[in-house]
Amino acid sequence: MNRKWIIAIGAALAVVLVGVGTFTYVANKTEAVEGPAVSISPNETDPAVFKLLYPAHYDSYMRNGEMHEPALKYASSEKKKSRLDQFPYMRTLWAGMAFSKEYNEARGHLYTLDDVVGGNGTEATQRINDKTNLTCMYCKSAQVPQLIEQMGDAFYNTKLLADNNTDLFVHPISCSDCHDPQTMELRITRPALVEAMERIGRPVENATRQEMRSLVCAQCHVEYFFNPNDANRVYFPWDKGFEPEDMYAYYEEIGFSDWTHAQTGGGMLKAQHPEFEMFQGSVHQRAGLSCADCHMPYVTEGSTKISSHWWTSPFRTFEQSCAQCHRESQEEMAQRVLHTQDRVKEALDRAGIANQDAILAIEKAIAAGVDEEILNQARALHREAQFYWDLASAENSFGFHNPQKFLETLADSIDLARQAELLVTRAMNK
Repeated sequence: MNRKWIIAIGAALAVVLVGVGTFTYVANKTEAVEGPAVSISPNETDPAVFKLLYPAHYDSYMRNGEMHEPALKYASSEKKKSRLDQFPYMRTLWAGMAFSKEYNEARGHLYTLDDVVGGNGTEATQRINDKTNLTCMYCKSAQVPQLIEQMGDAFYNTKLLADNNTDLFVHPISCSDCHDPQTMELRITRPALVEAMERIGRPVENATRQEMRSLVCAQCHVEYFFNPNDANRVYFPWDKGFEPEDMYAYYEEIGFSDWTHAQTGGGMLKAQHPEFEMFQGSVHQRAGLSCADCHMPYVTEGSTKISSHWWTSPFRTFEQSCAQCHRESQEEMAQRVLHTQDRVKEALDRAGIANQDAILAIEKAIAAGVDEEILNQARALHREAQFYWDLASAENSFGFHNPQKFLETLADSIDLARQAELLVTRAMNK
């Protein structure tokens, strides 16, 4: 056969093979509509309706309601466990605010509604009362975006327990919170994130798809507060940056406190679940990974390849979440993770005890009649110390998301708390 013909045939065959390979790769990565061709309303919030088009995704999502023991020592379970019993010093640290009454282990997204207002065999939380506003439901129900659109700023100041307002919330966090019901494109439905990103010059409309795979989580897995200077609307304290000291500086600048501590009389900050902020600057974040890469890996359900919507420990989907990059065995990886988490847990407890000691010392100094200027200096040190402890405590990875940042933050907390204790102790000993 003519040499030119051989080369031509070989080239054609190569093109075909590349085309087949590309098609196969794309097909494996593409999550096609699974069910019958039905139309979903743009305002649909019921996940059962999405099931008609995406049954495998829906089944995956429903796994968030399964009852499990932790995949690892520090992973959350879906059982309602009191963290106040696990960490008794928390009652002292939060004296005078609702978290000292009840604070439970984080549970799956299917429980977001039940764990607040009760239902399906779960009692309502002790943390809500006649003063509780609808704002507390901001990340608990798929109805929230539409209610904010309908009610405007009145949403943030309407009482939850008045006028049967708990009935406004029907579905927990579900499909429509992160997806446009008609196109299934990722979207942001919580205005606080849109506004925060705008203020720091990173508007969400400019986000890449990979960035969106974290930003949809950052709607809720963040530190936030209810801004009394803006109708109690939800705000994220990112104007100065994502670092713990940046957020603290922001709170100092606006003079914000969540509550007055019952034992020290100091204005305090209650951190929420800052997974997004603590992840910033981590090894995985700098490598370009998103939340979804580890917590929503591609899995095969029957003959369908989907991204998992079972938001759980990556160790429950180790082969898909971790083994795509790491070559160690699951046992070896578990030991590495536990080594980090054990160190963070030890530092977390040391910081918690240091803050408890600071509180007791300030309380004793008040009773002893120590000068108010000294007391205020100690209160300021304790306020900052406890905020740093709380950021690490409220974050749900026990340090895994960013070990260095956790240990540095807790070291700062211990140092500041001991400074507060020493300051008033010296004043009492004069």
